[in-house]
Amino acid sequence: MATQKDKEKKTILTVFVEGDTEVEFYGKMVASIRQKVGKGQCSIEIKNVKGVGNYQNKVCRIFENSVKKKYPGYNYVVVLCYDTDVFQYSRKPPVDWNAVTKALSDKGANKIEQIRAEKSIEDWFLLDSDGLKRFLKLSAKTNISAYKGQKGLVQLFQKASKLYIKGVQCKGLVDALDMEKIFPHICGEIHILCDTMGMNCSELNEHCKL
Repeated sequence: MATQKDKEKKTILTVFVEGDTEVEFYGKMVASIRQKVGKGQCSIEIKNVKGVGNYQNKVCRIFENSVKKKYPGYNYVVVLCYDTDVFQYSRKPPVDWNAVTKALSDKGANKIEQIRAEKSIEDWFLLDSDGLKRFLKLSAKTNISAYKGQKGLVQLFQKASKLYIKGVQCKGLVDALDMEKIFPHICGEIHILCDTMGMNCSELNEHCKL
């Protein structure tokens, strides 16, 4: 539980993501929330760990060497963002999230939360079907409801004679997405961002139900 002294400290929100596309997407998400809430009550850093390999060591190193040195004495809120499809059926998941949480806490993080994209962040992109169709120059009548996850987005790109590679920045893709169409569906997952940035999630979208 945060003490009164912790509440009086400035806050740095560090968002760890898996790839370049995620950096761009979360950057747009944060900017959209910031636009609604104003300057807000915290600084924000989005850090790319470039996949889940050696995850614990990478996030701890970035947290110690980059975040804490740049923001000494702050209240440290850390958010770990990842796709759940990699972990869903694995007997030995590539990341032990409890161990990562403990390691970050031992290094001084005050609060550690997770944002899990069910099942992948590509499913979030597919929530704005109109934006995707415009970006891919597909007919407005194209039905993309059957396209799911990373595999579905790859197939949709192929339909438009384009290439989608997981985690690699696809110029113009994130810009084409309307966050207002995506927010209502993912508000339950991203509420830690809203809370830390000073926005009640119910204010983000009238359809948000937590």
